[in-house]
Amino acid sequence: DTVLMTRSFFGVLRVQDSGEGNERVRRLVNGTIMHGKQSFDPQYRHKPLTYYEESSGLGRLIATLHGEPLRIGIIGLGTGTIAAYGRPGDVLRFYDINQQVIDIAHTQFTYLADSAAKVEIVLGDARLSMERESPQAYDILVVDAFSSDSIPVHLITVQALDVYLRHMKPDGVIAFHVTNRYLDLRPVAKLIARARGLEAVAVADDGDPVLGASTDWVLVARARAVFEAEQ
Repeated sequence: DTVLMTRSFFGVLRVQDSGEGNERVRRLVNGTIMHGKQSFDPQYRHKPLTYYEESSGLGRLIATLHGEPLRIGIIGLGTGTIAAYGRPGDVLRFYDINQQVIDIAHTQFTYLADSAAKVEIVLGDARLSMERESPQAYDILVVDAFSSDSIPVHLITVQALDVYLRHMKPDGVIAFHVTNRYLDLRPVAKLIARARGLEAVAVADDGDPVLGASTDWVLVARARAVFEAEQ
């Protein structure tokens, strides 16, 4: 089912077309880890699938905050699925270290092209890029780089959290995607939040059985009010 395969320093990427239930989907796989998929069905083409469904921690967070245009930073591009949430006036700024991932998201999937938001992409290590940037005033910062069995540890430390906080609005939320078949990163995210006196809440979701995925997110904010509003 592989329609494209490419290799770099960061490993082997495969774009695969397959059937799931009655649906035909295209997915991006790095090694054995799936990094997003998109349906060929026009009914679902624009919907965020897998880890980013509307019922996920991220989906529920965006639904809570989407009264006004949002500025969202995303560490980890994958297929660009999160761009499906973009509305006119929104700005979505993706960080990714792998040029091949960026090329695949542009040429093999349509989430980026279809998004109603302004989409920006920064090539390079996200933490280093953010250390060099002026404050971005994000409403949401998605940290989505922990799905594999070899995670970039430098993105989930107290020092990394300090970098993220510099780019957040006072009422902004940092969303750690910690779904992982090998490692339980929920307590790690909560501990680094506690080290800076922040509030953290874990959100688990079973997801749609066909087009979704079971997910774990940890949402971190300066005040608990945003989580109470989400409930």
